[in-house]
Amino acid sequence: MLRKRTSCCVGLILLLAAVATAHDIPNQRVDRSIQVTLTPGRLAIDYEVSLTELTLTQDLRSLVGSRPGAERSEWLKLYGEVTGPLNAKGFLISVNGQPVRLESTGYRLAVEEHPRYTFRLEAAVPASGRLKLRDTNFGSSEGTSRLAVRGRDGVTIKGDDGPTDVEQVPIRPVWQLSDDEERRTKQIDVTYRSPVAVPAPAVADGVPGIGEAAPQPVETTPPSAKTRVQALADLLDRGAGASWAILAIIAAGLGAAHAIQPGHGKTLVTAAAIGQGARWYQPALLGLATTTAHVGSVLAIAAVLWATGSSRVGSIHVGLARGAGFVIAAVGLWRLGRHLGGHGEHDQEHAAGDITRRSALSLIVLGLAGGLVPCWDAVGLLVLAASLGRLAAGVGLVLAFSAGMAAVLVAVGGLAWRLRAAALGRLSNPAWPRRLGIAAGALLATAGLVLFLQ
Repeated sequence: MLRKRTSCCVGLILLLAAVATAHDIPNQRVDRSIQVTLTPGRLAIDYEVSLTELTLTQDLRSLVGSRPGAERSEWLKLYGEVTGPLNAKGFLISVNGQPVRLESTGYRLAVEEHPRYTFRLEAAVPASGRLKLRDTNFGSSEGTSRLAVRGRDGVTIKGDDGPTDVEQVPIRPVWQLSDDEERRTKQIDVTYRSPVAVPAPAVADGVPGIGEAAPQPVETTPPSAKTRVQALADLLDRGAGASWAILAIIAAGLGAAHAIQPGHGKTLVTAAAIGQGARWYQPALLGLATTTAHVGSVLAIAAVLWATGSSRVGSIHVGLARGAGFVIAAVGLWRLGRHLGGHGEHDQEHAAGDITRRSALSLIVLGLAGGLVPCWDAVGLLVLAASLGRLAAGVGLVLAFSAGMAAVLVAVGGLAWRLRAAALGRLSNPAWPRRLGIAAGALLATAGLVLFLQ
């Protein structure tokens, strides 16, 4: 019975320390869906673009500069207004060898996990002909792309055997596609025919494909800060009229929710709590050190991205994750080797003060490594806040967010230490501290290797 209780305690401790990959990476990824619709005499494209707020902010800054005093909702709206015509120009289209120029007639916006725009692009075209289309927008993006073409009102299409509805096109990463399949996600070459003769489109300013009738605008849907409460950047919108004290409490709650999700932070504090000779304050100290390093990495990276205007942070993330993973794995493997070799983490002949200093140094190293990989949502919040001239508010929200995260890490460490103390208090077998030390070293090594190899 005693062994079963102990096994349950240790199992719960290990469950709390489930190892997962680090934070989402906004590495200029832009996911696109292109729905081409042909009706008699008309070409319409519904161009859906999903991107992170950090990417959006950096792109818009490069186009229009900063907007001190603007609201986040205004910033999101401005992006749609500015990039809609640019996206239209990014499509290379011809019918029967003659160029066709698209016009942006509006957009819809949904703010969910990331902002998602659906731009409406239109042009007048001949009733029948050979259509060639290629999307050259976001050429350096690492995101996914889908494309489908369909005919409406009797228009028939030949030369394409793919789905006619873009929602039926499976979302697949680029590395899974052949060269022909990848080209098909961005360009088409088909022939189409209308059921009745349609007058050729008028020519405006010497450019074929622009009709005399102005296209009707698509209704623009304003963003809602209530769409996804997990979005930290939503707190910059003052539309709700909440005080900054309330917003700080909400940010702390989001930080706590963020820390509860799978991640290596809880693995570190749990490993510290169940290690051989762990003291009650060590998990809490490690949680605070990890949070402090985390805040520092967020502030430093946001400052660099703001100064350089770059949003290509994939390489930054990989470098930080591998560096942190190497340090954590090295500490874990060292501890694991010591315990498997029959030694403790500290030589018994050392003075107590020396052991304490070495323990503190180990915690500091682990804390710095554990907090090295930032939360990219927090980085994006700071860059956005700086663009809107509200940097102080952004820093305050990040600090509140980090306080909530620290509270969870300290609580997890304290719970793990109490479970360990309760389990050891019921056992007289001196081998159990060594077994827990082996488990702690294995946890650290696993977390580090996951970070290093991701």
